[in-house]
Amino acid sequence: MSGLLLVPRKLIVPASAACLAAALGSAGVLSAEVLPGRLGILPAAALVCLVTFVLWPWAVLPVGIVGGVAATEALGTSDVTFITVLHIGVLAIGCLALLVRRAASAVDDRPRRTTMDRAMALLAVIALAGALFGLARGHALHQVLIAAYHLGVIPAYFFVTTRTLTNARRMRAAAVLYVTGAAALAAVELTMPGRHGGLLSVLALVPLLVVAGRTRGWRRVGLGALITLFAADTAVAGYRAMWLAAGVGLLVLLVRGTRRVRLSVALAAVGATTLVVCGAAVSAGLRARILLSGEHLDETAGYRAPEAMVGLRVFADWPLTGAGLGQTTRDVYLPTFKITDVGPTYHVFWVMVLANLGLVGLIAVLWPLLRPLRAALALGEGVPLAFGALLCGFLAAAAFAGPTDGHWELGVLPALTLLTTRTWTTDPLTTGGRP
Repeated sequence: MSGLLLVPRKLIVPASAACLAAALGSAGVLSAEVLPGRLGILPAAALVCLVTFVLWPWAVLPVGIVGGVAATEALGTSDVTFITVLHIGVLAIGCLALLVRRAASAVDDRPRRTTMDRAMALLAVIALAGALFGLARGHALHQVLIAAYHLGVIPAYFFVTTRTLTNARRMRAAAVLYVTGAAALAAVELTMPGRHGGLLSVLALVPLLVVAGRTRGWRRVGLGALITLFAADTAVAGYRAMWLAAGVGLLVLLVRGTRRVRLSVALAAVGATTLVVCGAAVSAGLRARILLSGEHLDETAGYRAPEAMVGLRVFADWPLTGAGLGQTTRDVYLPTFKITDVGPTYHVFWVMVLANLGLVGLIAVLWPLLRPLRAALALGEGVPLAFGALLCGFLAAAAFAGPTDGHWELGVLPALTLLTTRTWTTDPLTTGGRP
């Protein structure tokens, strides 16, 4: 018999992680020595992530989302290409870790199958077909890859979510890790002038409002402090799309939520206002950030509306299938940019879908998003409603914000909505269960 049979089953995965670390450790150290500057950190970080994901697969999502933002801040870069590569790298490492666990016969890695698995798989197939169609029409390869990533990231994050958060314990651990990391970033950035997006805070804010209404004592006080921090960070985010996503999500909670949820929303608004006003009185950095947020609120849409009209004209010419992924209209005059090439993203997600994939692509994207949304709204309570409310918000925000590192939240949120709806138990932090 194989020597593996002499190792206790619960030790197989940790032993595999140790062997993997030993095999890749020297390569990581060598790469850190060879690569210039701060880029030398990346191989070592990749090694740490791989071993971490082998041991704790539930960490893939929170590390990928929060850790990606933290890494770009630490490296002092806002380059979209770098951020995108970072996201792809974390996903790839997470998938490799899952394969290692599968080879080690991990018994708790059975994926959580959902009713939207086939629909998400179909979206991936349609995105691939659109890419081949775009290449056949002569679109530039790098433009095809950009458009393919912005669509493919949705099913990719959906399946990573359903393959890593396979039980209530993992969901709870991932939630705690995400909230902790997002709170640390929000606290650091709150007094830093500039546009920090507020995306991480919005994703944490809405579910915590539901959870807070189901807790007691000091736990509720701690959650209240986190909610206040996330609400304040969202308020001074500097991105109208995030304000729209948060506003629509909170509106859904107010309309569909219970009385305790409505009270939590009201208290969050009061707490955030108090924190921003009092903080601005003592922090010059927070005052500067508030002023910049006000300036961004007064900005016009600029080139976005003319750019969207170009994409809609492409859709009118190719209404069924679109013009293929990577479609770009050359030498277009826009008031802000004068002569430019427009596409394939158009800075408006739904226009991008219509111009690149037509009505077929639009249906393929919306179907696996609207079905979980309907289920959450029908349930009308708990964390499933919170994720459904967020999904509503980001569906609306996608009409006004172009994809930068991809609308990955449109893959994560429907998966979380389906998973929490199915695992409706008594643990409020994990699933929003009944008290």
